[in-house]
Amino acid sequence: MKKKVLKIAALTLAIVLIAGVLLFANSLVGNPLSKALAKSTAEKHLEENYANTDYELEEVKYSFKDCYYHAYVSSPSSIDTHFELWINGFGKLKYDNFDYDVTSGWNTAMRIDKDYRNTVETLIESGSFPYDVYIGYGELAFTTEEYKDNSTIPTYALISNELTVDAYYNANELGKSAGKLTVHIEDATVSAERMAEILLGIRECFDNAGVGFYAIDLTLEYPEDVDSSEGDRLEVLEFRYSDIYEDGLVERVAEANEKAKAYFGLTKEDIAE
Repeated sequence: MKKKVLKIAALTLAIVLIAGVLLFANSLVGNPLSKALAKSTAEKHLEENYANTDYELEEVKYSFKDCYYHAYVSSPSSIDTHFELWINGFGKLKYDNFDYDVTSGWNTAMRIDKDYRNTVETLIESGSFPYDVYIGYGELAFTTEEYKDNSTIPTYALISNELTVDAYYNANELGKSAGKLTVHIEDATVSAERMAEILLGIRECFDNAGVGFYAIDLTLEYPEDVDSSEGDRLEVLEFRYSDIYEDGLVERVAEANEKAKAYFGLTKEDIAE
């Protein structure tokens, strides 16, 4: 009798352990049945809601981060038409991101931003760029009509809702009104005078390449192999292109650097300590 009880207990434990492993695996990678249900739901949703389009279901993937199956949809005739359907493990559609991704102009904005980023990266990494950059990229500021007045959104951000899906936009030209550069440079000299020289040099390089920008975050510091204190680091945030001209530039840089320190909670006394 005792042996029988032990066998039953062992079998029960094994079943519980197997069930636990299966549940754990399901939470990480999903399961074939749920994936099939998600695919069926996605196909039905496309048929019922996008019947007169050429939208295609590319693939269905499970995400362990949100425990949803994501059905990726795109259009072979529209570069900006791609979106996701979120479907749970029981085949129930939870979200259709078409309006958020396509109608809002967000996909179009991200396409233009990618063009700008690639152009800026190519320029900074080219042999003609005269500075030792260890971080350098560009981005276009976009927001939606709903969030344009949010204090965290740059005042120069473009409204994605106003973009036309699949339309051509000159990212370099848009950079003049909405482009921001982020550049970290290592140099043998760290001073307001040297940063002013570098800002003028960056402006000249971008002007010659026909790539516009509206503002720049620039950090200037010594190379790692140079022994220096935190006080030797200079930084300006959202420094406007229109403020990059010789007359009074050193003073504007020094003032902007103090504002950057204040923004990050540092004062001259803090740095001296």
